[in-house]
Amino acid sequence: MLINDQQVISIQITKITNAKKIECLTENGNKVNLHITSIEKKDPLFWWSLLKIYTAQLWIPIVKQTNTLLTTDWLADPTLV
Repeated sequence: MLINDQQVISIQITKITNAKKIECLTENGNKVNLHITSIEKKDPLFWWSLLKIYTAQLWIPIVKQTNTLLTTDWLADPTLV
C-alpha cells in the first residue's frame, strides 16, 4: 500500500552543496533543505543513491515536519520492503 498522508511531501533535489546543505523543491514550488541523519552522512552507498536520484531528477518522499527521508520510501507497510 502506498502512503497517502498529509505529513509526507514530495521533493526533488535541486542542489547538493554538502551534507548540511541539500536544497530541494516541493511539488508546491517551495524550497526546503533536506536534513540527513548522522548515519546517512557516513554511508557511501547512501550518497551514491542520493546522487543518482538527483541526476535522474526523481521525486522522493520526506516527512514534512522534520524534512527527513522516510525509511520505507513510498510504502505504507514496512514489511513489504
